[in-house]
Amino acid sequence: MKLLGGIFFGLLLITGCSKETAIEPEPINSEIDVCEICNMSIAEERYATEIITKDNDVYKFDDLGCLVEFEEKGKLVTSDEIEKRFVRDVETGEWIELEKAYYVYDSEFWTPMANGVLSFQSKERAEAYINEQGAGALIDYDELFSHEWGWKLE
Repeated sequence: MKLLGGIFFGLLLITGCSKETAIEPEPINSEIDVCEICNMSIAEERYATEIITKDNDVYKFDDLGCLVEFEEKGKLVTSDEIEKRFVRDVETGEWIELEKAYYVYDSEFWTPMANGVLSFQSKERAEAYINEQGAGALIDYDELFSHEWGWKLE
């Protein structure tokens, strides 16, 4: 009976240790956090984005365009090393995984690096924002990487 109890305890221990911990974005500290690309202070938190690597390194950006530039240039981190990417809902400030967000673009929309791309948690809110503003186009995740970002024109 002791043997069965020991085996059961061992299995519980192994199962408990093997649970993956959820990867969450780091809070932004506007007094010390700067963008990895442009070195600007991340003062406007609702536009902040992050990349978290498989080694738990965190890279912070002040604008979605800076995150895309960082990833496309791949100098510090390759796509294979990235575990998660996060953006913030421009209205609520809630973190969203990059792949799960909806985007609205208009060259007149203000963003820290003047890229004009805003993130939303739902397609409905993104479409409502376009209707409220009377401007903008819906962009999906795949289009982010083919979008004509300002830094690509240089």
